[in-house]
Amino acid sequence: MQTPVTRLYPAADGPQPLEGLYLQHQLHLKGRPDAPYVYSNFITTLDGRIALGDNDSTTHTVPGATVNPRDWRLYQELAGQADLLMTSGRYFRQSLIGEAQDQLPVAAQAAFGDIREWRLAQGLREQPDIAILSGSLDIPIAALEPYRNRRILVMTGETSDPDRAQALQEAGIEVVRAGAGSLVEGGRMVSHLAALGYRSLYAIAGPAVFHTLLEAKVLDRLYLTIAQQLLGGDVFDTLTRGPLLTPPRGMTLVSLYHDPHAPAHAGQLLAVFEPQA
Repeated sequence: MQTPVTRLYPAADGPQPLEGLYLQHQLHLKGRPDAPYVYSNFITTLDGRIALGDNDSTTHTVPGATVNPRDWRLYQELAGQADLLMTSGRYFRQSLIGEAQDQLPVAAQAAFGDIREWRLAQGLREQPDIAILSGSLDIPIAALEPYRNRRILVMTGETSDPDRAQALQEAGIEVVRAGAGSLVEGGRMVSHLAALGYRSLYAIAGPAVFHTLLEAKVLDRLYLTIAQQLLGGDVFDTLTRGPLLTPPRGMTLVSLYHDPHAPAHAGQLLAVFEPQA
């Protein structure tokens, strides 16, 4: 973690520490009472793989070749600035069968103690709350137990299964209807979270949730780690999954850093994008 990264854009600069690179963005201060700041993060390969399917797992998982502690540190720094994490029911189904990448951040490991201290110094709670986007409401309640010290909201549509919604509510989980059909509508969801007082929303789920944010035009920033690798594979996820975005969502490059130290024998680019006005 002590080896630095190099800024390439907006102007080439000397080495900068990796630790604290994203904390200095102060994302928790960017939201307004009527418009929380919404941001997301992915690590992808040069050929666009964010997750792969294989015979040893029932769900798609982040490729082991791209996972690295330097990207993980930055992921935790982004979580450290959030009032609330947005994830999916799939994460909790993976968690129940031992296929989740890790517990939801901010991680409890000593290595991230400085991030938790930073949160408290900024007036944030020790851990961000959680919003689970789910149309099916197939969310194993047992997988929620490690997070009972946080507020948990399940965001769903008006026509999703009422019996499953009732079971979640009876288990003490808040269920919010934020969509005309079974799925969540991004604009309604963000408006509801704003009314609850949330100002910084970090989306850590997969391509379907990311598409929901893009479709509703509520995304403010994308943090994209690009592992300089080519993986191939026939079964994979890329950044988005859903109907064609018309018009396409143009993105403006805000900053770009080069990290030659991970993944091994490759390196990675740390890019930050914002939607074009």
